[in-house]
Amino acid sequence: MRKMLILAGLMLMASLTNAHAEADPNFYIYLCFGQSNMEGNATPEAIDKEYVDPRFQMLACVDFNNPARTKGQWYTAYPPIVRQGTGLGMADYFGRTMVANLPENVKVGVVDVAIGGTKIEGFISEEVADYVKNEADWFKNYMAAYDNDPYKRLVEMAKIAQQSGVIKGILLHQGESNNTQKDWPQKVKKIYDRLIKDLGLNAADIPLFVGEMVSQAAGGTCWGHNSVIATVPEVIPNSYVIASEGCPAKKEADGAIFHFTAKGYRIMGQRYAKVALWLLGVNAKIDKPDPITSRKWTIDQRLTSLSELIGKSFAIVNEADGKALYGTDYEDLAYDNTATAFDDNNSGYLFKIGRMGSGRSLRLVTPEGDVFKVYGQEGYLNSQAETGDCSFLLGLNNQRGYDIPDGAVWTPSYEEGKGWSLRNGGTGKYLKDATPAKYDEPTYFTFCTLKEASSTGITTIHSADGTYDGNVYDLNGRRVNDSNLSPGIYIKDRKKVIIK
Repeated sequence: MRKMLILAGLMLMASLTNAHAEADPNFYIYLCFGQSNMEGNATPEAIDKEYVDPRFQMLACVDFNNPARTKGQWYTAYPPIVRQGTGLGMADYFGRTMVANLPENVKVGVVDVAIGGTKIEGFISEEVADYVKNEADWFKNYMAAYDNDPYKRLVEMAKIAQQSGVIKGILLHQGESNNTQKDWPQKVKKIYDRLIKDLGLNAADIPLFVGEMVSQAAGGTCWGHNSVIATVPEVIPNSYVIASEGCPAKKEADGAIFHFTAKGYRIMGQRYAKVALWLLGVNAKIDKPDPITSRKWTIDQRLTSLSELIGKSFAIVNEADGKALYGTDYEDLAYDNTATAFDDNNSGYLFKIGRMGSGRSLRLVTPEGDVFKVYGQEGYLNSQAETGDCSFLLGLNNQRGYDIPDGAVWTPSYEEGKGWSLRNGGTGKYLKDATPAKYDEPTYFTFCTLKEASSTGITTIHSADGTYDGNVYDLNGRRVNDSNLSPGIYIKDRKKVIIK
């Protein structure tokens, strides 16, 4: 009996040794968590759907139907990474930049658990139940996808990931729902310390990368939280702040600015990667944001016939009040002054016309020239119900609308000397602004192409190669004069230096 027990013990030890040996030391795993900006809030654009190096992998942390993915399995990291229905986020260009700068025998994997709208308390297991019970149903549904304990799911998936590779760091982007709360860094530390303990890691080997909120210069609603984020390295020694300055953001329907644009996510992801690579001894080139410009658009060609509209992208302007129609990332139609409407941070401000039954359809076109899509499919402008809004949503079966039959069908009519009117097939009423088509009298618009009032000639530039040769940098990676340093935390030779 004793021999049998010894043999069984040896076999168990051998199996554990073999399981550990299967983990590839050249498979770098990064854990990601946070709220909507980590989850991914921008619609992927054409460039984001191009080839992704299969060396960049994502571990599905929930089951997906479209694309078909199974929880706990690895896949090439095409967006959406977090769950179906989400968009481009921080992890996408983090991973793409990592593999582009690492040797070909190195893979990078992300384990991303994020919930739009969650406070940091959503990742503290003993607090999450009380926190969630008073929240809205949509939020409860998000949490239910993680069995109402996102931290537990993150650890569960991280342990699966450890069977394949080695955890190298943690990415966090969260704070909009805890804006300016002074105890936020301590709560982040509680989660970080638990991850280190529960996953058997060494804190000295696992950096935490914390991204800033949308900056004040970009109009960020929660930019004040960045001063709180700046204190995280004082609480967690092995942590680094990722600057958001210069990253474009987008305005919500209510005027708030919480989320980055697709371009903003690309830049932020690259910035996360640049710091992670720098800690690995690699100095990576990344895109710099375009310098802020005040591009102004003016009417180029006025279109006056249906034949001129077919196949062409055009703006819809009310010249009488200087306003124009445009789309938001919440799939809503919006109506504001032309300077606001013709902003490249919007989902789109051009339109294309198509045929729908006996009428016409209107599709939103992004600044890059792509048709704006809803859940991967082209969305039509819908009048919806009289009490609702006009939105870009998918036509439903034979209704070809959302709340009302033929809500997405429009009759455009041009009247000489006045302009175009849009009559809705479902309501029989006219469109005036971003509210449903409910007006008896037509509003006249100019359908036109646009031209830039003055060209800046500025294009995206790249940072030059450099070497870390004893210079001193602040936590945002900016070189500083080391002869007269103010109190704070600095980086020299990839190590932190505290000046008191």
